[in-house]
Amino acid sequence: MMPRTMLVVDLGDRTIHREELPEQLLSDFLGGRGLGIALLYQKVGEKVDPLSPSNPLIFTTGPLQGTDFPFSSKINLTTKSPKTGLCAYSIASSKIGHFLKKSGVDVLFITGRAQDWTYLWVNNGKVEFKDARHLSGLRATEAQRALLSECNSKAEAAVIGPAGEQGVRMAAIVTGGDRLRTFGRCGVGAVMGSKKLKGFAVYGDNPTQISKPEDFKEAKRFITNKLKENEAWATKFRLYGSSGDIIILDKLGLLPTRNWKYGVFVDVEKIAPHTSPFLSQWKVTPCSLYCPNPCSHISRVESGQFSGAECDGPEYETLYAFGSNLCISNPEFIVAANQLCDELGLDTMSVGLTIGFAMECFEKGIITSKDTRGLKLAFGSYDGLLGLIEDIAFRRKFGDSLADGTKAAAERFGGESSSFAIHSKGLEFGGYEPRGSFGQALQYALSNRGGCHHDMGAPCRVEISNNTQLEIKGKGKLLLNAAAIRIMYDSSILCTFSRSVLGEEAVARSTGAMMGIDMTESGLKTIAERIMNVERMFNVREGIRRKDDRLPDRLTKEPMPSGPTKGNVVPLEALLDDFYIAAGWDKETGIPTQATLTRLGINEL
Repeated sequence: MMPRTMLVVDLGDRTIHREELPEQLLSDFLGGRGLGIALLYQKVGEKVDPLSPSNPLIFTTGPLQGTDFPFSSKINLTTKSPKTGLCAYSIASSKIGHFLKKSGVDVLFITGRAQDWTYLWVNNGKVEFKDARHLSGLRATEAQRALLSECNSKAEAAVIGPAGEQGVRMAAIVTGGDRLRTFGRCGVGAVMGSKKLKGFAVYGDNPTQISKPEDFKEAKRFITNKLKENEAWATKFRLYGSSGDIIILDKLGLLPTRNWKYGVFVDVEKIAPHTSPFLSQWKVTPCSLYCPNPCSHISRVESGQFSGAECDGPEYETLYAFGSNLCISNPEFIVAANQLCDELGLDTMSVGLTIGFAMECFEKGIITSKDTRGLKLAFGSYDGLLGLIEDIAFRRKFGDSLADGTKAAAERFGGESSSFAIHSKGLEFGGYEPRGSFGQALQYALSNRGGCHHDMGAPCRVEISNNTQLEIKGKGKLLLNAAAIRIMYDSSILCTFSRSVLGEEAVARSTGAMMGIDMTESGLKTIAERIMNVERMFNVREGIRRKDDRLPDRLTKEPMPSGPTKGNVVPLEALLDDFYIAAGWDKETGIPTQATLTRLGINEL
């Protein structure tokens, strides 16, 4: 295996140095999400403030970046979340990973805090510190264009918008040029803002060495054949993208509606790309390089109140967060809200859920027009919501009360509001109603980055396929299997949407060819389990125990009032027991046992 390098940039004293990554570290953690958490655990001490100079931004490639391998235009960011206080990672579609790898850089490790607004220019591994004071306040598209015009138009940039500059804990980092792809979750944009780093640009054009070229070519042929064998899947993603199952989810009672009070949205067909006259006109496009089956789309509003609004998507999570969750059935508003969040540098999921929470607080009289500065918040109404999103990003007026997310808002508003504040460990949920999917409930409670639908593999989709949504026994094993393949894809790094048709074999073939080793599917599963346990141990070090693996009362104590899952609540304690036993974690504390850590070769944790 060729030596792999971490480029360490300290913004405080403007120093740069390189560290060779140990071969054992790469064998144990692969890359991407796995390498990111290993480095975070090693480099960040206990109880470090996420917004302090010593909390790093760790951009990690995987074995497949720097090549033309299908589905490989991804880059992972790992840090400590200012939203949860726990480990955080976020993955974006971008050319950054390819350019870093072609610069001879596997990891870009940014630490410290600049004296004033700064950006970095990383050109074939050479780093320059650039004055960014003239970029302060710029929105994402304009800021990216400015970086590329000053550096190299062929490069890729990542920037924060006003939300990151203001330290909003729902702030994202935006990349992908006009496509506005995001490192969306966990408030990572606030970490970049705390460093006075407006962004960075990267370019590299050196060839990447492939250890076993013939095996690599064969792995690419394997992908091509798999896609041909699964034409129905490929067609669905090309037509509908990540929203392909929105109508099915609604029919099963799994589409979160009205701040998660219900699981069915009466107007779902108005926001579904299958049936919406507006969304059915969207144009398919690849999210970045080397995608053999594009599932991203462009939507543009041509007339009316939101004329000129345009976004990449909306993806399913945005359609639900600003649609069914708020009981809003106007897809043109959702496009405008999506575009505004992208430009301001905000996570659409967290913003949509936080607004939905505020709507219910307003409805119940927990907050009033006096608190909202005259803004009337009502489910089904989008009057004033674009202005509220702006106020959140700039921490103005009532927006400042929502800028740190649902958990912080519930602590501020008080009363009964915590019972319907939809988050776990401080992170708002992705769009799958767990009173009709107990495996999904388990994921939300356990996810190492908080209430996340991605982290452990979206087990609801497995449950739907085998009709086991409401079973308890065996859910721990189901979640572990779902988490394993998700982590493999996040660490290689490959697009996670393709995992259901490509499976573990695609990762084993491709990473083995790149690294020059015999990679097996069972070996990958062990790597994935190791990664999941190191994430958990990072959080254990921060104080997380079984008592913190919680869901809001709405899901565990409030029976679903209507629909296919009427009467259901989540039996969380029994589900947790099943998982802890399957995972080899102590049932009383939720801490991985010494035997588990020893088996995985991480007993020093």
